[in-house]
Amino acid sequence: MIDFSQINMNANNIPISIAIRKLTSSIKWSVVNDYDITTIQWNDTDVVQPTVKQIESMRQQMANEQNAIEYVKLRTEGQYQPVVDDNGETIYKKVEDGYPTFAQQLDLLYHDIEADNLKEGSWITAIRAVKQKFPKSS
Repeated sequence: MIDFSQINMNANNIPISIAIRKLTSSIKWSVVNDYDITTIQWNDTDVVQPTVKQIESMRQQMANEQNAIEYVKLRTEGQYQPVVDDNGETIYKKVEDGYPTFAQQLDLLYHDIEADNLKEGSWITAIRAVKQKFPKSS
């Protein structure tokens, strides 16, 4: 199952090494602490290195992309929470539904069209409920 606990990911949750790899593949470097930008050790001094601002900007971009993916998952698949089962294993239990399946939505629409009730019918009510549960954050 899917863990949606990272929906509010920020740049500090993105490893520095991943951001640097997205920015360049031609520089040799290492990092002591993947979440502390001051621990980058540049091993190539004769090539242009990404600036701290470029690295932080990439980390923010990656966090924004991850949040967008997680937001879509929330609306389409629902929300899950980790729980420990009887065997001590962590499983994910659905706690909120997302959008109905396409087949269910088409059925709802069909009945709403038959009843001439598109503005307040079953389909719009179901979609509106999910949008209210999982509003766009920005």
